[in-house]
Amino acid sequence: MDFVSLQKDFYTMDKENRELWNVINAAIKSKIDIGQVTSLNDLYMEKKKNLHLSNRQILHILGMDSNTLNPILKGTAKHIGFINIIKLAHFLGISVNDLLKIYIPEMDAKQIGEIQRARDAGYIVETFDVATLTKIKFFSSDSSSKDMGEEIKKFFSLNSLYDYSNNKDLTPAFSRSKRSSSDLMRNFWIQSAYVQFKGINNPNPYNRKDLVEIMPKIRPYTRDVKKGLIKVLKALYHVGVTVIYQPSLEKIQVRGATMVINNKPCIVLSNLQNNYPTLWFTLLHELHHVLYDLDDIRLQTYHISNDEGDLFLMNEERADNFAREYLLNESRLKFVSGYITSHLHVEKLASEWGVHASIIYAVYCYKTNEWALYNKYIPKMTEALELLNTHPFERESLMESVQDIKELIYNI
Repeated sequence: MDFVSLQKDFYTMDKENRELWNVINAAIKSKIDIGQVTSLNDLYMEKKKNLHLSNRQILHILGMDSNTLNPILKGTAKHIGFINIIKLAHFLGISVNDLLKIYIPEMDAKQIGEIQRARDAGYIVETFDVATLTKIKFFSSDSSSKDMGEEIKKFFSLNSLYDYSNNKDLTPAFSRSKRSSSDLMRNFWIQSAYVQFKGINNPNPYNRKDLVEIMPKIRPYTRDVKKGLIKVLKALYHVGVTVIYQPSLEKIQVRGATMVINNKPCIVLSNLQNNYPTLWFTLLHELHHVLYDLDDIRLQTYHISNDEGDLFLMNEERADNFAREYLLNESRLKFVSGYITSHLHVEKLASEWGVHASIIYAVYCYKTNEWALYNKYIPKMTEALELLNTHPFERESLMESVQDIKELIYNI
């Protein structure tokens, strides 16, 4: 809390605290207009003139010597004790807060730079989970606040460090004053995705009708582990739906997310559970939100899907059921369950139904929790992500990741 805030609460204090505040802060009802004050020295000289006192008398009154007072008045003091600030504020009849407002612009560039670095440091530790970002090597262990500020600006392509919090498109979701470490990391993850989508800047208008026409054609591409997902993402891109991959980060458990940028849906796939069927499940889950919840997402700025539920209490069960039913409907699941112990039969049915066999196993295991028996038939995401994973959090700038996505995925 700053001095201005304290002043507002002055009359609500009990007597003991009010007396203490009177000791610390001068002139609760000061009539001085600091907007008309050109310098601290001018204010001092005016006070001296009105009181008809000599410098020597004032020094005695303040209990200060000239070697202490003169540098403060000239703005050249390297260090100012807080007690001296309070003494001078009382003598001049202004609040400590106002005294600092007058004094700081008179300081030399080096001192102002030190104050700015302190301000930046405070902003960084309040806005970023420095410990976690250092652990994942986003920050170096020996980074100063200046180093961190430069790294943040370069990574997000910011003109100012404080622009990170001034993103008008994400303001509603970032408005909480007190945030946990997981909140800070989630914000970092969302901001990272946002920057990439803005950089990609899909020129194609979103057309819901065209998306509906594409939906029935997606499933067979699951059978092509290496290139199937990329082909589907290109088709979605042409109907105005942009999809990227971004790994989850420590302290957040993210499967995927949907955002609306430039009035177009954008989907983030992540690596929660790290298996191939989850990539497709997440894509279908988020496409359900695009088809049926886009207006709500537009108002809320973004939607995150994770194992703990949606941040905005959106209907996740409906989206989950949509994805499972699309990939392997209930009647087919019931039928294949009788042959699940025969990998040959499962592969044959997968071919007939136009779906990758691992998706059959994954849906079955989700229902029965028999993962240990069939995990060997469920590949990791690695091969499917060979092109899609641009390793954004290992880059100096997210624009490097954007460039790779544009060239390798969308051929632009």
